[in-house]
Amino acid sequence: MQHKALVIGLSLALASTMALAAPTAVTVNGKTISAQAQEKIIQQIVKNGQKRTPELEMQVRNQLIQKEVLLQEANRKKLANRAEVRDAINNARDSVLINALIADFAKKNPVKDADVKKFYEEQKKAYGDKEYKISVITVKTEADAKKVTEALKDGDKFADVAKKYSMDKSTKDKGGKIDNWTSSANFPQMIGLAIRSLDDGDYTEVPIRANGGYYIIRVDDSRKAQLFPEYSKSKDHYKNMLVQTKVQQNIQELFQKANIKVGK
Repeated sequence: MQHKALVIGLSLALASTMALAAPTAVTVNGKTISAQAQEKIIQQIVKNGQKRTPELEMQVRNQLIQKEVLLQEANRKKLANRAEVRDAINNARDSVLINALIADFAKKNPVKDADVKKFYEEQKKAYGDKEYKISVITVKTEADAKKVTEALKDGDKFADVAKKYSMDKSTKDKGGKIDNWTSSANFPQMIGLAIRSLDDGDYTEVPIRANGGYYIIRVDDSRKAQLFPEYSKSKDHYKNMLVQTKVQQNIQELFQKANIKVGK
């Protein structure tokens, strides 16, 4: 019985090995889908974290077969000769080439870890060492801003004034309160400066003009900054930001070198 169980176990292991063997080529109306083409896709999927299984191999093969069937039908109908299809193909080709150019530049101009760390520290400094709970009243005109400040000086509650005058729909019905802790860096420069100058419970007695409106800001509470992410958890994010900056600089340089003429 023990020998029989061993034979069965070996048979199952062999069957599993055979099931995960390299794919075999298939033909669709005489057109070959190579084993190498299937294997390349399988390896990419596995690289992205999915487990290799017989079901995965079958799925890849079936998708390639379906793709080939549809392409053959599209070619039989000569759809590539249609102007709109031809334009779409050319546009797709252009996008692939541009993306390849960007990827090639990024590969040849890597961002150094020291630069990422420096950039992170700059962003952390800009974020600041304090976070705030803020209430805000936003109005359109200087006249409305004057009404707000007069009401507050007369002793009206900030929340009541916000509900009456503020045009900020996201905070108006909450008495002007912004729900989450935030950094002063998340506001336009003049508003950020005002926030940092206020003590808890104080508001800007002189309305701040920004973004086409007038703002009266109150600091409800403040604390030591806690929300800025740790370097180890955000390194990739800041690295990608630097990569994108380099790419945009390269694009701008190419624009400047190009001989561009507008009109005749």
